[in-house]
Amino acid sequence: MGTRGGEIPSITYVPKLKLMRTLQKGLTALNDAIAKVITALGIAIIAFSVLALTGGAVTRYFTGLGFDWIMDLPPVMMPWMVFLMVGVLLRSRSHITVDFVPRYLSARGKIWLSLFVHLFVLGCAVIFFLAGVDAVQLFHALGQFIELEFDLPYWYVYLSFPVGFGILAIFAIELALKDWLALRARSGTDPIVEQRQ
Repeated sequence: MGTRGGEIPSITYVPKLKLMRTLQKGLTALNDAIAKVITALGIAIIAFSVLALTGGAVTRYFTGLGFDWIMDLPPVMMPWMVFLMVGVLLRSRSHITVDFVPRYLSARGKIWLSLFVHLFVLGCAVIFFLAGVDAVQLFHALGQFIELEFDLPYWYVYLSFPVGFGILAIFAIELALKDWLALRARSGTDPIVEQRQ
């Protein structure tokens, strides 16, 4: 478009990337705190499981007595550790991978592949989150309990499903945002300039 009456085209700097970077930094700080809490909780669950099973075995060996719930509770707690740690493993890239495609890709291609993976994980996490919410609502309505020495509702265990995949979704958003910013940085579009004529 041409200018009117010889007006000088105005250049407006739109700080979209700056806003995205601010959002990414805030999300990273939040996820760092969440990851630390989840890691500590996972360590606590593993420690309790090992100590409970060991202590139960020693007690039964020497006294012939024991508490069934000590032996039964660790397996019940495993879903909380597994589903919560899924997001932490993805974020720290500690999960098992078979990387053969990146060998044939350029640096920019690797970023595109990483973005695709993180968006795919985000989609799956949302699906499983919704399925987990439905499962929790179902078992809460049924009112069933796990047979231990104390009453433990089934939905307490299934609650780990939506919580874990909800956290995974948040982590996937952060990673996808990092990939998008990396692509924008490589394309040389920072800052974004809109020229209004």
